[in-house]
Amino acid sequence: MRPTGSYRIKDGILYVNDFRRRFDYWSSQGWRSSIRLLFLADGIEEIPAGSFEYFENLEEIRFPSGLRCIGDSAFSECKRLAEIDLPEGLLSLGNSAFQGAEGARRVWIPQSLASIGDNALYFGDDSRLLSIDVNKDNPYFTSSDGVLYTADMKRLIKYPSAKRKACFTVPGTVTAIADSAFSHSHYLHRIDLPQGLETIESGAFSFCTHLEELTIPETVSIIPSYAFFCCSRLKKLVLPSRIEGLGYESICNCSSLEEVILPPGFTQLDYAAVGGDPRLKELVIPEGVTELNNSALIDDTGLVRIVLPESLTAIWDNAFRNCRSLRELTIPSRVEYIDDEAFTGCTGLRTIYMRSPLIKGDLWLPEELRGKVRIVWPQED
Repeated sequence: MRPTGSYRIKDGILYVNDFRRRFDYWSSQGWRSSIRLLFLADGIEEIPAGSFEYFENLEEIRFPSGLRCIGDSAFSECKRLAEIDLPEGLLSLGNSAFQGAEGARRVWIPQSLASIGDNALYFGDDSRLLSIDVNKDNPYFTSSDGVLYTADMKRLIKYPSAKRKACFTVPGTVTAIADSAFSHSHYLHRIDLPQGLETIESGAFSFCTHLEELTIPETVSIIPSYAFFCCSRLKKLVLPSRIEGLGYESICNCSSLEEVILPPGFTQLDYAAVGGDPRLKELVIPEGVTELNNSALIDDTGLVRIVLPESLTAIWDNAFRNCRSLRELTIPSRVEYIDDEAFTGCTGLRTIYMRSPLIKGDLWLPEELRGKVRIVWPQED
């Protein structure tokens, strides 16, 4: 036993009386791996941010009566927690509070809980979460068949990743799907979204490795970053007929994707927005896009045909990096800048039809392609 004014350790049990003497990731390195059970003394009202981060062998928590707040990342990466029973009286759960607690199979939300932070219940790739249950008298949250929603059923917060269902229909009341809501749901082959859906948040469907096809309702206006990141079996993605934004890495590393039509409405194709999709053979960039940003089509080794819009004015570094299957490309007439690393790794490129009078010479080609790529200038057509 090691007594202090704030905590003591005995036989794999950590007793915390208060947080006046704080320990953190570094100061607990010598002993935190031995902790299996945590006792928090009655009277503790707040667990500070990061207090028990990376207590990877912690299996059980005895929460105190009177607890009001669990801080950001307080129990992140506590991988052996089997159940998370939040105590009555708790008001707020911080951002990433239990992020990476992949062993948790069940979460209990008490009547008192009023606030759940972003990714508080994001357990990661090996999540074993089967159900999130909510006290029926909680006025802020509810659950249906183990899925967590706001009380009005308008926002889907978390679908349990280890839930063994092949298909799921999002209720018609839902207008928003939260950050990482379906992330790492490895059993889902199909998700049906309601026609009234308005908002999809970052990473909502990322790492859904068995999802095969998805149709996004017309009422959705923005495809956020990481929305479909690493959906490795996704073959077809149907986007709304017009969107205002397509976030970075939003349709990235979808190794089975064969068909996607990018709708008009946005002006920039962001970093790796459509990247690492080797079965995608053709991509038409919609009119209205003025810039292909850094690595917009990174590692699209399967793309044979890319159609660029007349609205395009700039092609930035690595925009087409490693598009090795691309043989020819037409540069539209309004393009005024091409970065000299835009076509890095495009080893199969042989012909560029230059329609822009603003681009001269071939110094914008990476050195590895000079002399190998034929540039057809406007006057030669």
